[in-house]
Amino acid sequence: MSNITTKPDNVLIRLIKPEESQRVLDFLRAHYYPEEPLNVSIEPKRQEDADEEYTMSMVKYGMSLMAVEPISQNSKDRIVGALIVGPKDANEANNLFKAANRAATRKWYHMTQLLACVERDANVYERYKVQRVLHNHAIAVDSTMRGKNIGSRLITEMIKVAKDARFEAITADCTSFYSAKLYERLGFECINTIYYSHYKDTNKQQVFRPEPPHTCIKTYGYRL
Repeated sequence: MSNITTKPDNVLIRLIKPEESQRVLDFLRAHYYPEEPLNVSIEPKRQEDADEEYTMSMVKYGMSLMAVEPISQNSKDRIVGALIVGPKDANEANNLFKAANRAATRKWYHMTQLLACVERDANVYERYKVQRVLHNHAIAVDSTMRGKNIGSRLITEMIKVAKDARFEAITADCTSFYSAKLYERLGFECINTIYYSHYKDTNKQQVFRPEPPHTCIKTYGYRL
């Protein structure tokens, strides 16, 4: 995959190298986790270590992307966006339910349990009659660089990466109102919706209570 440059920002989109994982994680800690509705709508608001480990484990597949802004020849480029993706298969929902049962904390249990329900109900394999699916786990843009089309460029390049790797479909579970609008604008199809108010614990109490306008998780699909 070749780098892409867009003027006047001179921002490049490129694959994340395994050795850059810590830099990307630091970026997500600053520009993703503090705003991600699922993460901040249940105590404790700091992201779980298991969440970070799971998300960053996707980098090893070599398809996650970063947007970088060159600073100078003698300095590292500055990360201004990241898109973490990885493959999944028809057992994904069952794997998530099992992960929930192994969760060490209440927060991680409910996050994985809800995402397992999302995966089960979306059922992209049966819906699209496919076997190979690339899943979008996290997308983030530096708060000072939003409105510059960086998120759109990351997703557009990710579609090319998925096609080159011969995936049959792409999915994204959008926990945020804004990320849902972004995927929708780029031609993704909404295939399932779960409202936060509908997910309750064993005491029939709502678990996740994000601030407006975040009311639901929308799963988007894209056939390749």
